Amino acid sequence: GRLGGVFHGTVMEYLPGRTLKDVIVAMGALDPKLAIHICLQILAAERFAHTKGIVHRDIKPQNVMIDDEWNVKITDFGIAHNPVDGDLTQTGQMVGTAQYISPEQAQGKTVANTSDLYSTGVVLFEMLTGKVPFDGDSSVAIALQHINQPPPRPTAVNPTVPPVLDAVVLKAMAKSPVERFAN
Repeated sequence: GRLGGVFHGTVMEYLPGRTLKDVIVAMGALDPKLAIHICLQILAAERFAHTKGIVHRDIKPQNVMIDDEWNVKITDFGIAHNPVDGDLTQTGQMVGTAQYISPEQAQGKTVANTSDLYSTGVVLFEMLTGKVPFDGDSSVAIALQHINQPPPRPTAVNPTVPPVLDAVVLKAMAKSPVERFAN
């Protein structure tokens, strides 16, 4: 037999370990020190991408790999883009995963580094509580919550979270990109 056609695919590094989502499902709310340790590594990876002009646009626990020593790698840059090159998506088209999407992404607006930082705030919330801040029956319903509803405080879901982390999550998840951390 003869093999026909052309291979179209992506070659990726094999990453041993599990996703952060697997860890949260197995462990529930993580110890705040472990959550901070993981979050700092996510932020370091984002900073590297951002300095190269790349916005990931789909930061979520499913795209965070963790090895046995709690080292982190970010995966799936499949919808990442360089805002300088222009947005490759149609105006008004939502790109990303609803539970972790920034309000501007949910509205199909231009994204920037602060969009990834919003999603990182959502991931930190989930690490601290074992739950996502917004959930619903459809992607649209969840996206509307990101646009319209203030995020809950992690301490409202898990009273053992240090209150200072409430402030970090709420600033990261500010509705307006200019109210979030700049980097």
